[in-house]
Amino acid sequence: MNDNSFLRDHFENNVYGVKRHGEEVTYERLGPDDRDPSSVKNPFEVIGGELVRINVTANGRKAHFTVHVYLPDKSSGEKYPSGNPFIVCMHPLLSSGCALSAGYALIVMENGAIASDNTEHKGAFYDLYPYGEKHEEQTGVLMAWAWGASKILDAVLAGLDKEFGLDADASLVTGVSRWGKATAVCGAFDERFRMVIPACSGAGGLALYSVVSEGKTYDLSAVGGPSDYTYGKNEPLDCLQSDAERGWFNDRFLRYKAPSDIPLDQDGLVVMAMGRDRYYFIIAACTNEDWVNAPAMWECYKKAAPVYEEEGLGDHLAIHFHKEGHAVIDEDMELIMGYFDRMYYKMDTGITPEELKSTVFEGQE
Repeated sequence: MNDNSFLRDHFENNVYGVKRHGEEVTYERLGPDDRDPSSVKNPFEVIGGELVRINVTANGRKAHFTVHVYLPDKSSGEKYPSGNPFIVCMHPLLSSGCALSAGYALIVMENGAIASDNTEHKGAFYDLYPYGEKHEEQTGVLMAWAWGASKILDAVLAGLDKEFGLDADASLVTGVSRWGKATAVCGAFDERFRMVIPACSGAGGLALYSVVSEGKTYDLSAVGGPSDYTYGKNEPLDCLQSDAERGWFNDRFLRYKAPSDIPLDQDGLVVMAMGRDRYYFIIAACTNEDWVNAPAMWECYKKAAPVYEEEGLGDHLAIHFHKEGHAVIDEDMELIMGYFDRMYYKMDTGITPEELKSTVFEGQE
């Protein structure tokens, strides 16, 4: 495998901030979440499932956050005799029913409790690692959310797998939009996740800074879209550095004045996640996602794919663009599970890696 230390140094020191690890992690089962679903205030508020408190101790400090565990429908049978595969979700998924009915468990994070989505740097992560003036004291929110997913995996490996009948080795992680960015960071910095699924991650995620689709026209008829779709505004670098979003990164990221100033592009995150027992699946939408810049994520895939091929791991990298929807939709989930079942469990699912390499943007400038 390639030495990725230079990639790690770049992303950790100049973009997302310091990766933390080595804490003591325990868990407590708190019982079912019996709150009234009508009390949900927004689609990213987590409700339902069984509540589990993740307790983390580091440097003499203690913190905790809660996750929601959803177990597969009993009708899914004994498809996975060694335990159910599970997806660590950075927020509720539209396709959760599809996953549960197929035998996949879900562990859904309460992101705000882990790290606040702003520059205040509050939450369980910052209770342990306060954001400071020195570079080594600075970890952005995307890396903090990625840390939260890793602590869930620590708890699974500490016994939560046996509590819920999970296959501890069959771990997937996913998130959409800003949490798609955090998913890409998580996959790059925690090699224990078997499959990494960044969805609609855009700038700061898997959209190459060097690729602009704004004003360009594409034929999207292959996914049922128009044959002459012209992209509107892409998310620019200065938006990532605005008061609304700069908390996602460390302070050094603010030094870049233009995309050309950034020495390494985002395909490095995909390369960092490469492994003989690991799989990567990029998800995005073609239409009404101009801001997210799907063509730039296609180019990211194209840059990373040869590196995978050189290591004999070409089948370990997949990509799928659905027509529309800022989400992991059922169409995606069916492919995700079919791909993982084939690659990890060696099942004959009818979904081959080859069919997940050709996309609507192939051959289009």
